[in-house]
Amino acid sequence: MPSTSDETFDFTVRNQVMLERLKAGEHKKFAPFLKDIEKSVRIRLSDEGETIRNKNRLNSLLTDVTAIQRQIYNEYQAQLVGDLSAIGVQQAAFEAASYNAAVVGFQSSIPAEAQILAAIRVNPLQVANYAGNPLLEPFIKDWSSSEIHRVRTAIQQGFYQGQTNAEITRNLRGTRANNFNDGDYTRVNRSNRTLVRTAVQHSSTQARVITMSQNSDLVASYEWVSTLDSRTSNQCASLDGRNFKMGEGPLPPIHPNCRSTITPVLSSKFDFLDEGATRPERGSSGTGQTNADTTYYSWLKRQPAKFQNEAIGPTRGALLRNGGITSDEFAKLSLNKNFEPLTLDQMRAKSPSVFERAGL
Repeated sequence: MPSTSDETFDFTVRNQVMLERLKAGEHKKFAPFLKDIEKSVRIRLSDEGETIRNKNRLNSLLTDVTAIQRQIYNEYQAQLVGDLSAIGVQQAAFEAASYNAAVVGFQSSIPAEAQILAAIRVNPLQVANYAGNPLLEPFIKDWSSSEIHRVRTAIQQGFYQGQTNAEITRNLRGTRANNFNDGDYTRVNRSNRTLVRTAVQHSSTQARVITMSQNSDLVASYEWVSTLDSRTSNQCASLDGRNFKMGEGPLPPIHPNCRSTITPVLSSKFDFLDEGATRPERGSSGTGQTNADTTYYSWLKRQPAKFQNEAIGPTRGALLRNGGITSDEFAKLSLNKNFEPLTLDQMRAKSPSVFERAGL
């Protein structure tokens, strides 16, 4: 059976840790753009005097506010897309380097930059239940349109509620008493953090997948790797450790803020490399290393019941402990054939005996 190696698996985990730090840094780059939006909208509001006098003035104001934001968001999108492209090129190089480190004498092939960028921009994000265009640049544009609408709505609501422009500005910025963390701009900033984390994960995954595909003499398939802690989604937890052929399985990110990644599974002739691989273990139960063959639910099954309930909910926790099924069977029970998470009712319909054994 094809296998991962300790070097490539450890590389994948270390790379994901570094990628999480990179996401935080990339999100910080949004701050000056948001400050520019706040200042420009505030100045435009002040042009109206103490209040917005009538609906005609409101419509004129909203048109200007939309144009102001659109220009700033377009500038931000250009920077973000450029950064995501650079991240993809870097990730492809790192992926190829891990193959050379894992197999002595192997000379990996790095995709051309144009191929990497095409993969990032043309291959859709696999975020579940996303109703918009899943390609990267439309995905970012959908986000900016939503945030533009957020500010427009705050101004409209303020007008119809009879608020002064100072009150509308305060609603946008937030209150000093709450350190300006309760306004619409704070929500815009949080939304940007989610956008950036999701877009960076997509760029990394696509760059690494095309590198894996270009080294098919070494890489046979890929394995899903989820973070071992209490914040992991049920969907990612159920996919952890599953092996997929290239082009036939799901890819991170499968939901906003997804932290899951993939690791290359080497051809069976490299089985001798599959010795001693470990993965980081995090959560309230402690920190340390666990065997690379450990999946999320096999790891969770060893944790205290309280931790299990906090991680996946008390009903799923009881099913995992007392349902009479293995961790792999529980993972399969949690997803449908399209790798989408099932509700408890759907899980019960799929396997009522598991619920009966768990006393549920």
